[in-house]
Amino acid sequence: MKKYLIFDLDGTLLKSDEEINTLIYNYIKKNIDPELIDTARYLIENNQWMSIKETMTTLIDDKNDANKHYLAITWMIDDLQDQVKFFDWVQDKIKELSLKYTLFLSTWNSDKFANEMLSHGWVDHCFHKILWSSFILKSPEHIDELATYSWDDDFYDKAVFIWDWQRDRFIAKSKNIDFIHIWSENIDTYEIQTVTQIDTILEQF
Repeated sequence: MKKYLIFDLDGTLLKSDEEINTLIYNYIKKNIDPELIDTARYLIENNQWMSIKETMTTLIDDKNDANKHYLAITWMIDDLQDQVKFFDWVQDKIKELSLKYTLFLSTWNSDKFANEMLSHGWVDHCFHKILWSSFILKSPEHIDELATYSWDDDFYDKAVFIWDWQRDRFIAKSKNIDFIHIWSENIDTYEIQTVTQIDTILEQF
């Protein structure tokens, strides 16, 4: 029986992908180089496994300069809170699931954005631990951190990773944990269109 649910944030719980991508393109146009927008768009739309920090490093040769722009974009994302919304009824489902499972959050976004969005949605108390990418980029290390936190030797067998980001498939497979893909691509064993449909999958484990 499953005990732990690990949720992605953007595109899984939040309708945030379009707003964040638009912010990145506008920032590049105004602050870096308009001629890099097409390259950035290609990287973001075709390489979902890349974080914003890795995207900036790919676009800009100077690592210090790339990190400076990454931090600036992160700070601007933090200000998107009033524009970003949860998917319909997802907050209710999270509250319901928290009564039965131990919930975790793993996100490439900043700690400030993640914490304030969850607090704004009145679901911050539902998550036992939130991991962001300010210090450790979203990676298999996030899963290991949660396993350590749980003090459960069977954590990987008892966990399910719920996501919409292609990189998360790699993360889940690298740790051999079950996962649910939020989308309808007929690629993965378990796919649903929204977190609100998750019970249909959890019942199969």
